[in-house]
Amino acid sequence: MTKLKTVSTLIPTFNREIYLKKAIQSCLNQTVDHEIIVCNHGGTDGTDKMISEFEGEIKYIKRKKDYGPHYCWLEGVMEASGEYINLLFDDDWIEPKFIEECMKYFDNSDVGFVFSSANIYNDSDKKIIASGQNNFFSRSGIYNISKYESFFLKHLMSPTSFIIRKKDMIDCIFQGRLPFSEYTYKGVGPDRLMILMCMLRYKNFGYVSESLSFYRSHADSITIDSHTDNKKKYMINKSYEDILKYYYSLKYGRYFSFFKNKYIIHLRYHFNLFLNKIINR
Repeated sequence: MTKLKTVSTLIPTFNREIYLKKAIQSCLNQTVDHEIIVCNHGGTDGTDKMISEFEGEIKYIKRKKDYGPHYCWLEGVMEASGEYINLLFDDDWIEPKFIEECMKYFDNSDVGFVFSSANIYNDSDKKIIASGQNNFFSRSGIYNISKYESFFLKHLMSPTSFIIRKKDMIDCIFQGRLPFSEYTYKGVGPDRLMILMCMLRYKNFGYVSESLSFYRSHADSITIDSHTDNKKKYMINKSYEDILKYYYSLKYGRYFSFFKNKYIIHLRYHFNLFLNKIINR
């Protein structure tokens, strides 16, 4: 008997009551049953009261203190019972078939993550436009990661539009700073590392060509906000560059370790034997 794959959607939130309700409702509208967790660290708006409307339908975690987004994400993921996770940001939403369509490709154990095309909803003019990630792949299916590495190094995807294994997501939600990192900006980093880490661990990824996720563009969005402020834009770009440095250190470091273990240590051993022979003559 095939084991049913379990999925959890985690929605971290902070003073976003105005958007959060739509995110939750989009999860409840999914065509497959799944766990829904809302994790609120330090929020002081009307979220608590609004959440009461969904009593019995979702799991709600509330902490009075806010230690930053990474801690909020991590607590929510650790509480999740699903083997697979969709990290849905509180100002975004997913279409009813998102989870069902993405999960089809996890029947292949070599698939590390699955993502769908996404649209951008502009709050100011209420218009919908396609995101940049929609034009690279012509059809749904399973693709080889190594062939498309450059695409994922150049394009940033929000966790809203992808699903990965819980164990892989946990490894990417770092607290503090990574080795070699110099910059931090409002929690950016783990969202990109999730995809890059899977690129090191798996051979393939899955793609759904239908646009089943929505990114909301609004004045309080971290990425949109950075577009209008050169200093913030600089910081967010530098933070993502630090993630790339870490990715390259992991990717090529393993080859260095191979040669070090196989050759350098071996040479040192024989060199020491040679020295001992000379000394003991």
